[in-house]
Amino acid sequence: MTAKRQHFAQRRQAMGFTQEKLAEVLGVDRSTVVRWESGRSQPQPFQWPRLAELLQVSVAALADMLAMTQGPVGESMVPRQLSARPLEPAAQSVDVGSDAAGAGSAMTLGSGEVRVGCRASDGRIIFVTMPRRSLLRSAAAATGAMMLAPTADMPSTKALLSPGVHPVENLRKLRKSLVECDNVLGPRDVIASVQEHLHLIQQLRHESRGRDRLNLIQLQAEYAEFCSWLLQDSGDHRAAQYWADRAVDWSNAAGNDDLTAYITARKAQLAGDMKEPVDAVDIAESARRLAPAGSRLSAMGAVYGAHGHALLGDEVACHRAYDEALELVSTTTNGPTGRGRWLDAAYVEAQRARSLAALGRYDAAVVGFDQAIRALPASFRRDRGVYLARSAGAQLRAVGPEQAAVTATEALSVAVATGSGRIFSELASLDQQLQRWATVAEVSLFREALDSVMLHEV
Repeated sequence: MTAKRQHFAQRRQAMGFTQEKLAEVLGVDRSTVVRWESGRSQPQPFQWPRLAELLQVSVAALADMLAMTQGPVGESMVPRQLSARPLEPAAQSVDVGSDAAGAGSAMTLGSGEVRVGCRASDGRIIFVTMPRRSLLRSAAAATGAMMLAPTADMPSTKALLSPGVHPVENLRKLRKSLVECDNVLGPRDVIASVQEHLHLIQQLRHESRGRDRLNLIQLQAEYAEFCSWLLQDSGDHRAAQYWADRAVDWSNAAGNDDLTAYITARKAQLAGDMKEPVDAVDIAESARRLAPAGSRLSAMGAVYGAHGHALLGDEVACHRAYDEALELVSTTTNGPTGRGRWLDAAYVEAQRARSLAALGRYDAAVVGFDQAIRALPASFRRDRGVYLARSAGAQLRAVGPEQAAVTATEALSVAVATGSGRIFSELASLDQQLQRWATVAEVSLFREALDSVMLHEV
């Protein structure tokens, strides 16, 4: 054990924690704390604010104890033009029960945390998890603050106390409301409510028996899948993987094959976002085996498998899968659960456009994105931003930097409004590609606008 790791152990003891007690509070195994103290591993990003709070030290001091060159929420991360100030301890993250975290593997983005973009000293844009309360305090006068201000009231769990209505029915209604909020607002203001409801469902399961408990575990699977989606859209892919895995576990326990097929297809989509094409193809095939033959769920598997083929450079297999998905959505009706009801021909073609860009077919990708954007309902603001950002990447190669920058600037306004990590990630990649045209007026305006909503490393 190094001297710094000894300092960590001493601080733990000074705060009255044994290894077992600290592990219990954090929802991990004792062996995880042992590995931290021995230098064999480090806490996951989501654990830093809570661990620092428990030990009553700053995150930067904690990072120094654990021999990191820079913590995941270093105190050097401050908005441009604001002086540095110490970050306050993070608000406690929502705990979803001891079975929802194991050996430090869960990546929970709790109600006190938010993922934000940061401009590193070398010009790269990276994404960090920061305490929401501290960021609001330090960025209140900065443009970045508008990314964090709540824009609408989320459904409250007080509604669960409505007399004469079963909690499962209330929770289903709340989930529907949260989905509608996500469609308009993006994930930023929805995640905390979803995790609060997951915690409540876990409590209700402990108090229920028979059919009620079976209904609750299915509902928990649905909430976990939604939580995975919100984290995926926030750009926190490892956390999204964790909740998708939990969702599959719970859907299997509930014996709901359609739900399991749906979640598995979503896992294939996530693998594509993570640039893991073999997983995308194989998991998509698994989803199709689970789905009823000729169903819309089977079409979901085809769509997300198609992008995996594109990432592998297999254009023939890619288009074959998209064509099969189009055939399925044109000849099938939604099942009784309505899962995947948003999957229509326009959605399939929007995903094909993304794959065309991955295959280097930029002209066709631009046309596909343009059609997808025009077909979107007005309420799907976040999806419009995603398509605009992806289209800008294709436009850079098919049309030129001027048009790409104009489209990217439009996408940026949606990214700021919704906090969508998918949009910011696309724009961050484009920002790097546009450096060689930095003197072009449109490019300069976009890069300045993007820079203005980033935190900066000082």
